[in-house]
Amino acid sequence: MRWGLATRLGGVLALVSLLMAGMTGLYAYQVARELLVQAAKDELMTATQVVARRVSDIRQDASRDLQLLAHYPASLALLQGPPAGQAAQAEQLATLFELLMSANPAYFQMRLISASSYGLERVRVDRDGDTLLRVQGDDLQEKRHYPYVSDTLKLPAGSTYLSRIVINRERGAHAGLGQPTVQMASPVTNAQGRALGVIVVNLDLKGAFTRLAADLPAEFQLFLANQQGDFLIHPDSSKTFGFDAGRRVLMQDEFPATRALVDDQVSQVVLEANTGAHASMPMVAAFLSRKVKIANGEGKIILGLAQPRSSVLNRSHALGMTILQIAGGLALTGFALALLLARWVTRPLNIMSTAVARFTPEQPIAGLPVHRQDELGQLARSFDHMQLQIRQQFTELQANRVELEHLARHDVLTGLPNRRLFMERLENALQRAKRTQSALAVMFIDMDHFKKINDNWGHDAGDAALQWVAQQLQANTRKTDTVARLGGDEFVVLLESPVQREQIDSVAQKLLDAMREPWFYDGHLCSIGLSMGISVYPENGDTADALLSSADSAMYSIKSASRNNFGFAPEG
Repeated sequence: MRWGLATRLGGVLALVSLLMAGMTGLYAYQVARELLVQAAKDELMTATQVVARRVSDIRQDASRDLQLLAHYPASLALLQGPPAGQAAQAEQLATLFELLMSANPAYFQMRLISASSYGLERVRVDRDGDTLLRVQGDDLQEKRHYPYVSDTLKLPAGSTYLSRIVINRERGAHAGLGQPTVQMASPVTNAQGRALGVIVVNLDLKGAFTRLAADLPAEFQLFLANQQGDFLIHPDSSKTFGFDAGRRVLMQDEFPATRALVDDQVSQVVLEANTGAHASMPMVAAFLSRKVKIANGEGKIILGLAQPRSSVLNRSHALGMTILQIAGGLALTGFALALLLARWVTRPLNIMSTAVARFTPEQPIAGLPVHRQDELGQLARSFDHMQLQIRQQFTELQANRVELEHLARHDVLTGLPNRRLFMERLENALQRAKRTQSALAVMFIDMDHFKKINDNWGHDAGDAALQWVAQQLQANTRKTDTVARLGGDEFVVLLESPVQREQIDSVAQKLLDAMREPWFYDGHLCSIGLSMGISVYPENGDTADALLSSADSAMYSIKSASRNNFGFAPEG
């Protein structure tokens, strides 16, 4: 039997069509899988950075509480005289401790410790289960030999000390006993700057990270290590605080790529773990290190997030099936067309094969005859459908990354820029001001009696109040100005050039007047006032941190003096 040219060419073309469809489908599937893994790595690093900022916010909140307590009059009064006759001040300070611990479930313990009497505890409140326990009398202990007391006493006024992260072994620690903890402390100084004692807060490390992990997807795993790489937080609790039991369980042993973080060669790393403990379940992970910038026993901490690689690739299964179906359909159709119309379809098939061979996720297939009503048109439309699905997957991944980036730079409740975005804009504004030799101002704003709103009508009322204040601040500033929420009830406004002292006074008064507008929550008339501290470049500093710190100090001066007012930071 003699085979004609069309039959032979048809057979060859049918085989080529089958191979091309299979190779294209396999290539597209492999590219999609790799892009999904890369997208997961980017998402993990963004999520890790968000968690790191939230950890920093917890530390900053504790620092503000410590500074408040260190400057509280009852703290100094209790340290300047004998214990007799100071019951009222002790009761007042203990009540303040209890209020702060009720508002902050991460606080295990709060104490006022004297520099004298071998570091005797003067006021102490412990968390004991679901209750707060006031420790008094003979149960108060001497703590001078602990570094968080002796080292803090050496610090200047307004400083904060951060201890190493350890298992709490202190006798009588109640709920904190045997738990991962870190102590933060600030000195209580007299008018001459002499430290008379310290305020100490014990933070519940495990509880704080459990609450952070609750906001993450269930498949995410959270890791924390100290500067040597010892695990402090790990999904397997038996691997944490190994040094406390005389052994070392190191992050760089489980994730070798993180050794560069421990050695300070890099500040962040993204990796795939598929050996050792992760051989049976490969992981995609992101780790970053953060140096601790205050007086502390830890030079840095290393934070990481991981998720199973299989959960990332599960998203590619539906795409793989679609590609397989398209490839199968293309192969069958090509075989039929090749046998029947070999000569007629030779040139169009070559064109399509070339287009498919050049296909990449970034470069769409061009020149397909999708408008033809025959089998070639069906093939072209199948390719176009495959391309559409792949590009749709890429678009969704990009949208997810954009959303995560937005969340990382904006406050979820008010929609305002958060601290990170504000500091970026302030840095840029400072650069422009330095080039043009112009002025700018930073307004640090704190809501007066915000806690009363939460106490009287609940946290929903507090959230509504924060949103209303955010709207008023935006409505009464220029579009070129930046209004941001730093956290809690603290806001900040950046007034860029041109800005004069009279303009700043006018804006500040306008914001105060805006708060006099009646605001109702659930039928209740709520009164909201603002305390504002204002710093001006270049009089109050030439860096973002200096301007923000000056405005913060000026705000606290206003809050201490009168509230519902504004004032400028003194020239430094």
